[in-house]
Parts: sequence; C-alpha cells; structure tokens
Amino acid sequence: MPIDPEASVRTAIVGVVAVLLIVGACILRSAAAVRAAAFIGPLFCCFAVGILGEWPPAVTTILVCVLPLGCLLLAGRHAALRPAAPWFVRGSLTPEAPWLGLATVVLSAAALTAWALIVRPEPAEYLRELQRLPLGLAILGIAAFALVNPVWEELLFRGVLLAELASVWGTKAAVVLQAVLFGAAHFAGFPSGAIGMIMAGFWGFVLGVMRLRSGGILISYVVHVTANVVIGAASILILR
Repeated sequence: MPIDPEASVRTAIVGVVAVLLIVGACILRSAAAVRAAAFIGPLFCCFAVGILGEWPPAVTTILVCVLPLGCLLLAGRHAALRPAAPWFVRGSLTPEAPWLGLATVVLSAAALTAWALIVRPEPAEYLRELQRLPLGLAILGIAAFALVNPVWEELLFRGVLLAELASVWGTKAAVVLQAVLFGAAHFAGFPSGAIGMIMAGFWGFVLGVMRLRSGGILISYVVHVTANVVIGAASILILR
C-alpha cells in the first residue's frame, strides 16, 4: 500500500485513483467489478486510516482482516452481487497438497534466507521489537502475526481477485494475474524491490494453483501461515 504520511501528494493521488476505480466499477455495473470493489475499497480505507492515523500495526491488521470481509458479505446478500464462484470455501485436501506445501515452505524459506543474507535489508520496526525479546517469545510473536496477516492477503488474492478474474477471463489468466498483483504488492515488502516482486509472484502463483486444485482457500492459507512462521523465525536470527 503506497500510503505514507510524509508523502501527502502521492497518498492523495493513490486515494483519488482508488475512488475513481470504485466509482467506475459501479458505473459499469459489472457484478465481478462491484464485488471486488466492495472488498478492495474498505481494505484500502482501513490501511489508509491505520497508517495515516499512526495506529498500532496489530490494530490495523485486525481491522483489514474483518471490515472488508464484512462489507463483501453484506454486498453478497444482494442477489445480483452474489459471488460468481465459491471463493470463500474451505476446500479439500488433495493428494499433492502435503508435498507441494512442504516444498513451497522449504524453498521459499531458503530463497528468503539467501536474499536476506545477500541484501541485508533493514529490519522492520516490529521485527526489531521482537528481536529484543527472548527467542521463545519472539517466535510466538511471529506466529501470532503469521496467523493473522495472511487472512486478508489470501482473501484478496486467492479469494476475491482469483475468483472474479476467473469469472471474466478464465482460471488460467486469473492465476497468472493474481500472482503478478501479489508480486507487485510486495515491492516494498519482505523481500523487496524487483527481485522481491519476482519471488513473491512465483509464490503467489503456487498458492493460486493450490487454491484451484483444492477447491478452497484453506490449503493456501495454511501453507502461507507456515511459510511466514519459518521465514519470520529465520529473519529474527539473521537480520541483526
């Protein structure tokens, strides 16, 4: 989210663009576009309020996990806006899910560790705070964050966007597009930069395939959480 209290002009431009996209979706009366806007609009507002208001990251994270989903579910009560695909379903365990999930966690953790050792990025503030705690408590903090943060990411990318893009352009295009958007969203994340976008994009593609193969969002969420815990624990030990 390119929202920065110290860059008011850029933040205002991003806000205006977001509003125009939501208005455009309503004018077009595309059910897929309106459903996406019903989730993405409140999501952007929650991040904007939390960042500009300098709220604690934990409060902002919980807000973006609850309010956008509530708005989408309320919108879905209207017959014309009911999801074109069952994006918010649990799904089932497929034969390849365990080994594919394990391979994803191991490879992503190894790639992130190598990137961190080479680039040596400045740790985020919450990571620096966790590093001051005993290792056991720090890992518990990482686990708590890992359980919550993937909620909105999976709902947005493997839920709303994948389902709505698939309803318009088909599943193959949807998997690729959501992966590209997932990678772009990590430009300033961990990992960051162009390499970070590519790494996150590949990861998003695999999670998208898991979502389609399992028929639900649970498998991709579990893999996402597990990878975040492993990566977060490695970050505490490496980024000092």
